[in-house]
Amino acid sequence: MSKNAKKTPEIYATLAGRIDEVVVQRVFNQMADAVSDGVKSLHLMIQSTGGIINDGIALYNYLRRLPMDITTYNSGTVQSIAVSIFLAAKKRKASRSATFMIHKATFYAGSPTTSFQLGAATQSLKVDDDRIERILKECIRMPDEKWEVHRFVDLFITADEALQYGLIDEIADFAPPAGATLINI
Repeated sequence: MSKNAKKTPEIYATLAGRIDEVVVQRVFNQMADAVSDGVKSLHLMIQSTGGIINDGIALYNYLRRLPMDITTYNSGTVQSIAVSIFLAAKKRKASRSATFMIHKATFYAGSPTTSFQLGAATQSLKVDDDRIERILKECIRMPDEKWEVHRFVDLFITADEALQYGLIDEIADFAPPAGATLINI
């Protein structure tokens, strides 16, 4: 949206791809314009396999405090840190065939690494795991055996399970009506 866009109380948006600082900046810019234009309701479809944890946490905190009613949608897959962004909305929906994936934070040493560097990386991973886990557990009510699986491997969650666990409120598709304001972030 732009400063000169026609005022609309509701917009539909898509957010697809890797979560990184470029995506954060695009979301910040689009949402600043939307708030200035008086948008009251945002329907945000997310399609992402994840990305940078710090950028995802920033988007989670930003979206949950925007002065608008936000509904997030999963039309295919929402994985890794993108799940936290998805959880920023008070209303959450997923298509019947959609999946979610959560896992512990990971680290890739791209070059020779000292024991001190590995120790620092381990501490950073623990901090990131704690931040993400806090967000997940505020919204998701999974059985203990699922949380146990999550401790060790990637945990894939179907739309039906997501509904059962409180990750989503409803199984429904992202379907902007004809004539709606639709933006791609």
